[in-house]
Amino acid sequence: MNALLQVKLNFANERKKPSAVSKNLRAHSEVTVEKIDALMESLQSVLRYYRGQPKLLNDILIDVNYNDIIAKSKRIEAMLKPYGHTTNDMVVGARFSDAPPGQENHIITYYIDEATIKETIENLKIARRFVERELGGKATTENFKETGEDGKKDIRKFHYDRYPILKTRLRSLIIDCSVVDSFSVPSVAMVPERDSFLITFYKTELTISQLLEKLDIEEWRYPHTFYGSDTISVNRDLYDVLNEKVPYMISMISTDFSQIKLNDIVSSRPLEKIAIPDPTNEPIIGVIDTFFDENVYFSKWVENIDYLDDVEKYMERDAVREHGTQVASIIVDGPRMNPWLDDGCGRFRVRHFGVCANRIQTARLVNKVKRIVEANPDIHVWNLSLGTEDEVSRNFISFDAAALDEIQSKHNTVFVISGTNDNRTVRPDVQRVGSPADSLNSIVVNSVRRDGKSASYTRKGNVLCFFTKPDVSYYGGDYDDRIIAYGPQGEEAVYGTSFAAPWISRKMCYLIDVMGMQREVAKALLIDSAAGWEYKQSAYKHKDTRGYGIVPIDIHKVLSSESDEIKFVVYGTSESYKTTNYAIPVPRDEESKYPYAARATLCYFPECSRNQGVDYTDCELSLTFGRVINDQGKIDDINDNIQDDNGGYADERQSRADFRKWENTKLISTLLKDSLKPRKSYGERLWGLTVTAKHRLSPRVKEQMNFGVVVTLKEMKGKNRVEDFIKACTLRGYIVHKLDVQQRLDIYHTAQEEITFD
Repeated sequence: MNALLQVKLNFANERKKPSAVSKNLRAHSEVTVEKIDALMESLQSVLRYYRGQPKLLNDILIDVNYNDIIAKSKRIEAMLKPYGHTTNDMVVGARFSDAPPGQENHIITYYIDEATIKETIENLKIARRFVERELGGKATTENFKETGEDGKKDIRKFHYDRYPILKTRLRSLIIDCSVVDSFSVPSVAMVPERDSFLITFYKTELTISQLLEKLDIEEWRYPHTFYGSDTISVNRDLYDVLNEKVPYMISMISTDFSQIKLNDIVSSRPLEKIAIPDPTNEPIIGVIDTFFDENVYFSKWVENIDYLDDVEKYMERDAVREHGTQVASIIVDGPRMNPWLDDGCGRFRVRHFGVCANRIQTARLVNKVKRIVEANPDIHVWNLSLGTEDEVSRNFISFDAAALDEIQSKHNTVFVISGTNDNRTVRPDVQRVGSPADSLNSIVVNSVRRDGKSASYTRKGNVLCFFTKPDVSYYGGDYDDRIIAYGPQGEEAVYGTSFAAPWISRKMCYLIDVMGMQREVAKALLIDSAAGWEYKQSAYKHKDTRGYGIVPIDIHKVLSSESDEIKFVVYGTSESYKTTNYAIPVPRDEESKYPYAARATLCYFPECSRNQGVDYTDCELSLTFGRVINDQGKIDDINDNIQDDNGGYADERQSRADFRKWENTKLISTLLKDSLKPRKSYGERLWGLTVTAKHRLSPRVKEQMNFGVVVTLKEMKGKNRVEDFIKACTLRGYIVHKLDVQQRLDIYHTAQEEITFD
């Protein structure tokens, strides 16, 4: 086995080079006069609808139904463009159509003044005349282009001076028509079958209280609670009123309760006295769960806080304490009870916050979590095994998951969340995960049996029809294949994702607090170890239930590699368009070739915007890794990523499917196969790694974004070239550390010692 390496690369920053590209219709698209007529009619229909409604808002909420998954740069530019703004400034929501997976298109909601909509209709009339008179009634890719094949101006001359709007706007209008199917009034498709839930409204000039006042809705008649500036907790009666009066203002509807569904518990061994040493300086994992029983044998290892508001104090008397105690038992002493799951991480202390008996309002939970995390900055890993039974939406992130993402983007912390269980008696299909298992920044854990098969109660991702959830899987038992936890009645045989997550919390805490890794690197390591070389194989069929795979039990397998592999981690900060290093000295063989299969895993914690719906992540980091093939920094990427190449083109649907655009975890890899041959080298050029940043919103969100990358190079002939790599890195001035587990343990314990001065 080879030790994992930490390499401190010197990164450079590159700005995006401006490129002047003449805009044209997409390949094989066309715009007919009939299409323009239909668009004008749908705009008129929207205006007619609002004329029949009470005047509550200054402007108009309108859906633009695109005919594809659309990149920000390809959205409409001339249509619905207010004076002094871009249309992207007016976006207040985004979702997908109800088409089957792989065929869904964008529906983007804008908040636009009526005068701009009327102006758009008039401009479309002009564009219609242009298409009819200049293009014979149909604009196509060929007859609309302005340049010939030699790149020079085409000899065809259009009479732009005969039309009362600028040439650039006229052309943009026609291009806009090619990407839009229709316009419509926003509406919510699905409503949870619950008595109460959370409603989020589109952002307008009205606050929720102002809206309710205009609608004459009084709290004594329709009880409700405000959560933030755009969300309210309502019962079914109030929802019916709002849906009748302002259906177009409702952006999202989600479940209002997070809860623990207690599965049947089988007593394994009655309560007995078990010896355990007193805690010393072990790292601490935060647990937010149901209450903890302080009478168990490991209670000294748990700092217990029943985190209750004054109105909740009554719950403490007869509170159910099984679940929270069982979760804490695995974190503290799981390997003693389950020797086959001994991960080599030792014991951990727990700071346990009991926030409920077994059920809590989602928004109340969010408020508690925010206060708890802010008050405990010394804790880097939090275990959360509360969840909802309702499936998450295909079109927006749940309220609690979005809150967890926000917390993690602002604080140096990471949540490990259970993937939620399917508790239905009859399971005709695989149910989507419940919130907050749709949290993108968190590590979401599903459960597998001892043989590696998915548990019977497994729920599935993906999230927003795209993002990989769960992240990983681990051994959480099943009804007939249980693991052991310790509760108020002694050792108990349990199962559920709630008991898979704590094992991953242990590993994350070990990597961060004991091994001294940044959270981005630690998360990338766990995902990379779960995925291995098998994940990219075409035969892999369980991404929606097992995520990137099952994390190895032994932590040493995460922190090492095979003897024929070079495995190293890199930590950096994206501060510009491109963060680059073109001088990674990968060793060559005797024929000056590179005899490796390669893979790389990238993780980062982006800021997110829930009100943007399916366009949730504000920042995108894409990863390119491979041989440098020219002096301009061109990389022969192992994933053939052409998104950011000059002259390369990938539409938004392909970028998301093939290159995981906008996802905060990227795994790229070559496939291990018998036909692999050593790659040629390009003179003295080495290997390169680039991280390219794109920002979705305007004005741009924070520029700096920390990232972690795990790189693995597998030697095709089985040779161990680690020492060659270390020597080459050292000669280039890079700092290289072998991650020696025992050495790091000694450093950790020394750092935790209390010093007494005489």
